[in-house]
Amino acid sequence: MRIFWNILLFLLPLAGLAQVKNTGIPKIRSFSKSEYLAGTQNWGISQDTDGFMYFANNDGLLRFDGLKWDLFNVPGTSPVRSVCVDKKGTIYIGLDGDFGIYETKNEEGSRFRSLKGKLGPDVSETGVIWKIYETQFGIVFQSYQYIFIYRDDEIRTIRPHKAFDYSFYVNNRLFFHESGVGLFELINGFVNKVPWADELINSEILSIVSFHDNHLLIGTAQDGWFYYSNGKLEKWDVAVNDLVEKYKLFCAVKTDENHLAIGTILNGVLIVTSDGKVVQHINREKGLQNNTILSQFRDNSGNLWLGLDNGIDYIELNSPLSYITSYDGISTGYCCLVYNDNLYLGTNQGLFVKPFNAIGNNTLEKFELIESTEGQVWSLEVINNQLLCGHHLGTFIVDGAKARKISEEPGGWKYLRLKGDSTLMVGGHYSGLVLFQDLGDGWKFKTKIANFAESSRFLTQDQDGNLWMSHGSKGVFRIGLSSNCESVNAAVLYDSGSGLPADDQNLLLTINNNWYISTIDGLYQYNKEENRFEKNVELNTLFDVSDQLKYVTVDDQENIWYIAGKNAGLLHKNDDFSYSKITAPFSQLSNSFVGGFEFLYVLSNNNVFFGIEDGFAHYSSRIVASYNVPFRCFITEVEVPFLDSVIYPAEHSLTYGFPFKRNAFRFYFAAPFFQNSGQLQFSYFIDDYSDSWSPWSADNYRDITNLPENEYVFRVKARNANGAESEEARFSFVITPPWYRSLLARYIYLFLFIITVFGITWIVRRRFERSKERERKKHQKELKKTEKEFQQQALLADKEIIRLRNEKLEAEKIYLDKELANQTLSLVQKNKFLLKINQELKQIAEHTDDSSVRTKMAVLKKRIDREIDGQQQKKIFESYFEEVHADFFERLKEQFPQLSPKDLRLCAYIRMNISTKEISTLMNISDRGVEISRYRLRKKMELARDVNLSTFLLNI
Repeated sequence: MRIFWNILLFLLPLAGLAQVKNTGIPKIRSFSKSEYLAGTQNWGISQDTDGFMYFANNDGLLRFDGLKWDLFNVPGTSPVRSVCVDKKGTIYIGLDGDFGIYETKNEEGSRFRSLKGKLGPDVSETGVIWKIYETQFGIVFQSYQYIFIYRDDEIRTIRPHKAFDYSFYVNNRLFFHESGVGLFELINGFVNKVPWADELINSEILSIVSFHDNHLLIGTAQDGWFYYSNGKLEKWDVAVNDLVEKYKLFCAVKTDENHLAIGTILNGVLIVTSDGKVVQHINREKGLQNNTILSQFRDNSGNLWLGLDNGIDYIELNSPLSYITSYDGISTGYCCLVYNDNLYLGTNQGLFVKPFNAIGNNTLEKFELIESTEGQVWSLEVINNQLLCGHHLGTFIVDGAKARKISEEPGGWKYLRLKGDSTLMVGGHYSGLVLFQDLGDGWKFKTKIANFAESSRFLTQDQDGNLWMSHGSKGVFRIGLSSNCESVNAAVLYDSGSGLPADDQNLLLTINNNWYISTIDGLYQYNKEENRFEKNVELNTLFDVSDQLKYVTVDDQENIWYIAGKNAGLLHKNDDFSYSKITAPFSQLSNSFVGGFEFLYVLSNNNVFFGIEDGFAHYSSRIVASYNVPFRCFITEVEVPFLDSVIYPAEHSLTYGFPFKRNAFRFYFAAPFFQNSGQLQFSYFIDDYSDSWSPWSADNYRDITNLPENEYVFRVKARNANGAESEEARFSFVITPPWYRSLLARYIYLFLFIITVFGITWIVRRRFERSKERERKKHQKELKKTEKEFQQQALLADKEIIRLRNEKLEAEKIYLDKELANQTLSLVQKNKFLLKINQELKQIAEHTDDSSVRTKMAVLKKRIDREIDGQQQKKIFESYFEEVHADFFERLKEQFPQLSPKDLRLCAYIRMNISTKEISTLMNISDRGVEISRYRLRKKMELARDVNLSTFLLNI
């Protein structure tokens, strides 16, 4: 809290004094017709509750948001003659023949709503509405023919005796004047003539302002200003009255409780105090675009807007900074000094001088170029009560408005009186050092110091008598002078090898009688014991700047003023010996310093000068200016190119909906903060889209494209040159999903999904059933296949069984054949044997005489004959043969029915592969008879000669 009050006490000294500077010219920002793109003349000015500025222009209603101009057209071609914004933010405008309300915050765009229809039938023409006021009686519209009072959606009409000139609303009192009739006041709804203004009956009253409740200033076109107080009207007998009569008064506005801005037709605007003293006279020569002031307005920051006959100008009256620039004949500023009540300015064109009073300054005085100093001035210093001017051409002694050259050595950078001998002074020049001497008759050139030729812009001397000089590209030199100081005994270079962070960009600065080297890495100090440079942590922490310190000076109260990089600041010393950093008052100077030749000069807290590219800036702490005034940010327009539409968001606006297809937006935003509006920066954030706030940017618009469907809030905030952040502006909108992602589509998708699920279920079930059927069929097929395989295997097995059976049968047949053959052979052998026995018995019987023997022999012979009976043998043989060779005789008879039983039997013997001899025995025929039988058999079968009978019979 103590730090806060220290800063406040520093910024607000002499707060009760005048709040308009008289040194230099306030900053003027000009807006030409080509910039705001409307008519030349601007008849009225007002400001709404949001801070936007409105101008009654020939081409319509102009609005300025600090960065962008908007022109709102009105019906027809009538120029806008007046404008007023009431406390609710309603905009009223007056036209030629019409008046009404202009709505700029309509979501569908701006529109004019005429109030003319509420007039009575007895009012046919309204005339030109020149003035509009918000009063306790309602909204007052004034033309030459009528005064209309609009209240509760009704209009009251007041008619003049002849014609109204102008009207005025002062201290809640409504005045209106008629030339030749008098001044009138509306009191309790009735028009009353003002008794004390009879003297002004024939005057054209153009302005009435009040500094106090009973203190009125009345400005007239022909007779100048009058003063009214305590019921008495007098001529305002001050010097400004003559200027007003000369320059022709047109309008006036009170800028604060002690100052009045008087707009003239011929010569710009006069800023005067309540006692008539001219503080500023600002005209075309001082920076205005035009000398004819048609309207004036004091905005909510205490600054002045001028509506000109050709253009609009903005004057920062409520600023501690003013400027001495090319409008004063001053070019680039390099140095300045106040000496013997003169202000000296060193520029690239020469040395200029003007009388200067530390308390006040005559604004009408002009700067004078001192003869013979034309060209580049580098430095101004007072040593031994003599003003030294370091110049490109040499060194000058300046006395008043005259200069005398004392050295031809070019390029006087710096002058330093030696500690060991106060009569000697060293000057740093382009090519080394120069020695000057003062033996009581002023400084004179003595000699150029030998053995050193480096450019010596920054110089100091330590306690040991050594000179220290920083070189822009080499490092830091320690210079030892000879006993007579006319030559250099030794010059030691300290560079990056001696502790410095680099060889170049090293600046020698003096702070509280101690010297330091400002480098790209902060402040460094020489350590004598180590003979090297070391970083000074304490000072670097104190300054706490990210840029290199370029210039530092300390005032009488031990406040430290500095320039770091492209910005200036102040370390204000508090009562507890701590320091508070102040930068906001100097933000306007950012980027305006002369690069490499930064300069500031502190005469007092109320007179601080900065060298800038266009001259000099003057700072005074007595000007009350708040740097943390809350301000707002607004989203003024939302362009939607795809829909070919523009949305003007209203504060009560609902959430907007936009289609997904090709969604694209351009958001325009503004913050009506007009001081240093060029340094306004913006940052935005989109809810549910951005990860963090965007980097600060000077762009007052932002393009957003291809947002996915969702609900969004576009938020934007502003930051002014003082580092203060505004409230957020918000725009809520919804990106509706594409038709294929809409709610209806989702229901359709759900329905289709359900259908699909059922379909898929049915298909799956169908496929399952089909698969099951296929599996069943496959299984059946496999079963059939298996069954078939089993059948085949069974068939094969049956075949195998049959084969085995056949083999068995064949084996049995072979066996039976063999058995048959054996039986047959046995039978043949038996028959042979029996026949042999029978033969032997016959022989025996023939040779025996014994009848009993013969009888027995006969019985035995009969029995043997019965055993060898052929028929019986035939039956036995056929029985066996049929058993072995089933169906042989059937097949044989079927093919050869002509065969006889004997043939069949022969075929059986041949098939059994019985030899001819054996067959003859079995058939009881000779071998020859067998052959004949075989031959006959072949004949019957009609077999060829090459056919083997045995093989043929085997195949039957």
